Amino acid sequence: MTVSRPHDRPISAHAAADEGMETFTLRLPRWPIFGLFLRNPLLRASDRVEALVLALAVMVSLLAVPVAAAVGTAIHDSHRDIYAQQHHNRHLVTATISDDFAAQNISRTNTATMAARWSAAGTEHTGAVTAQSATEPGDHVAIWVDNNGALTDEPTPTTRASVDAVTAALFMWAGVTAAAALLFAGTRAVCDRIRAVRWQDAIDTMVEGDPHTPTQPSTGANP
Repeated sequence: MTVSRPHDRPISAHAAADEGMETFTLRLPRWPIFGLFLRNPLLRASDRVEALVLALAVMVSLLAVPVAAAVGTAIHDSHRDIYAQQHHNRHLVTATISDDFAAQNISRTNTATMAARWSAAGTEHTGAVTAQSATEPGDHVAIWVDNNGALTDEPTPTTRASVDAVTAALFMWAGVTAAAALLFAGTRAVCDRIRAVRWQDAIDTMVEGDPHTPTQPSTGANP
């Protein structure tokens, strides 16, 4: 009589291959916004309100992008015209530092306010100009004047219009997004409060019993 031993039995390659295989399921992320479209009886009204406000906040933030871009474009065009007009109306002239040092006032930037005179628009002008503190009477400095020869500031570069436009657009979008985020945060806080109160009521009812439920009389047998 021949008895087969365990090591004489054939080994199945299919079983080993099946044991080495692993399966997985790809699931969509369960974001709160998807709660609006689920028919789950466990979803509370506060959960749906919170998801609705979140969807509205995201929508408002996205819709604010083209509006902010339009505002930024308008600011860019208007500021570019203003800065270009400054370059057209302002000119560099040479001023001569006068002998009057009474108005001199040295600042921390090593500059001083000095009296000077210059010729522009066909007339002689005098005024206080800013120059290096080492400037002496009779020295010449370059100053900016308008079409009437009056002292004015240096014109703003036209490239500043792009910076102004981007800054305004970002501030507008950030403001709208922050307002939407605050609205959602407030709604979520209210919903959390409502859920906490209902949970507390449920716990109190479970521990103490429902006061609206009449108690059953005792049915014990009389001795």
